[in-house]
Amino acid sequence: MARKVIWTANAQNERLQILTYWAERNGSFRYSEKLDSMFRTALRLIAVHPKLGRSTSDPDVRVKEVGEHKIFYKTTASEVHVLSV
Repeated sequence: MARKVIWTANAQNERLQILTYWAERNGSFRYSEKLDSMFRTALRLIAVHPKLGRSTSDPDVRVKEVGEHKIFYKTTASEVHVLSV
């Protein structure tokens, strides 16, 4: 069963900054939309397979690489908490 994905305020801000940076740098939203889709696809997989990401020095936190970025997250029985991007 897929877990519910919950973005922390910090992770939401980081995601927005990343997507805004690429939109401004490229003068187009095309890459930002692709990157956002990659984030969402990775999180859909993590929601079903929570151990998909690598373990970190914190035993409760895992990391999944998405392109040049990394999604740091922790899971509970019913949720995935996105901590940082």
